Amino acid sequence: MKRSILSGHFWHDLWIAFFVLIIAVGIILGQGLVIAFGVMGLVAGAISLVWNRLALEEVSYERTVSGSRAFIGEDLHMTVTLTNRKPLPLPWIRVQDELPDALEVIEGDVAANVRPKVQTLEHSTSMAWYERIRWHYKFKCTQRGMHRIGPARLESGDPFGFLRNRGDELVQKIITVYPKVVPLNDLGIPAARPLGDVRQGLPIYRDPARPMGLREYRLGDPLKSVDWKATARMQELQVRTYEPSSTYNVVVVVTVDTTTPYWEAYFPDDLERVVTAASSVAFDAIGRQYTVGMISNDLPVLAGKPITVPPGRGTDQMTAILTSLAAIRPYALAPMSKMLLEQSRRLPPGSTLVVCTSHMYPEFAESLNAVRTRGFSIVVVYVGQDDCPPLHESILVHNIRQYLDSLEAQDEPVSG
Repeated sequence: MKRSILSGHFWHDLWIAFFVLIIAVGIILGQGLVIAFGVMGLVAGAISLVWNRLALEEVSYERTVSGSRAFIGEDLHMTVTLTNRKPLPLPWIRVQDELPDALEVIEGDVAANVRPKVQTLEHSTSMAWYERIRWHYKFKCTQRGMHRIGPARLESGDPFGFLRNRGDELVQKIITVYPKVVPLNDLGIPAARPLGDVRQGLPIYRDPARPMGLREYRLGDPLKSVDWKATARMQELQVRTYEPSSTYNVVVVVTVDTTTPYWEAYFPDDLERVVTAASSVAFDAIGRQYTVGMISNDLPVLAGKPITVPPGRGTDQMTAILTSLAAIRPYALAPMSKMLLEQSRRLPPGSTLVVCTSHMYPEFAESLNAVRTRGFSIVVVYVGQDDCPPLHESILVHNIRQYLDSLEAQDEPVSG
């Protein structure tokens, strides 16, 4: 805990000066009672100073949340514990903790706050020595995202109220709120064949997870396939060989830009619908035992590059995709028409690309057609307000905006 001494020194110093004057007057007048009164005042001032310095020593503030991950609409319980682990009581202590308004408090006290999008949990109490106090809260996760609880601020001081001591508990709790996952039937996407003819990898694509053996190096073999240990042992270049890919590869493409140009503005509801569509498609594809990955043209805060999830399977892969989707923000690194052309060079050939978007502009349509000619199958899940413009006949289009609107009308929000 980071501590600092706050206001009150002026009045405390004035207190000390007053009683020093009392003692001086008592000495001049030879009045022992006056001197004793002044000494008592000085002792009280010393006690005030020491008490203030020790007030927040061995005082801890802890949060316990019922879970660090949740979906939109789910409730979480939080218990905050304030503990005084020393033999010195606290005549008063004030605690303030910050909670984003995306986590709506439905049980527990919330103080008024002038800061936008922030709620303040505030408590004022006294504590005996070695006492522990708990407060309980219940909040509803109303918006997708990575939400921080904290930091907390503790204030206490001397019994006379002259000095105040502040401690900032910098440890924060991160709550990840996943986007809503909707069954594909409810989105108007046929559950039997939602992605049309899903293709497996091309026979010419070798799967690094399925090694087959070694052979001599041939002109044109990539250096990354050279087995250097075997080369050293056999005294000639040896390369690793792999079996052809036999997996069904699905890559979910999350389009952040909702307008043209991509940096001008964005429609938050459209972006949330894109994220909902992406999470629903990924959930269904992983349930079908497909190998699923994700790319986006979003700009993360820390990495400085688009959010990507390498292809994978299983529950852990779904968690990784949902976590990445929770972190999606409305800041595109570049238009998806450009990013898709670049990212497609790194994707397994023959993959099915599921493009979730709310905005289909001419350059984007051209890039989809260019990627299609490289051997990829394209499926567009469209959530825009306007009709999706015509695309190449081989590109399957699911326009699900109407179905999302019907879910909204049934009080089943798909956006935060």
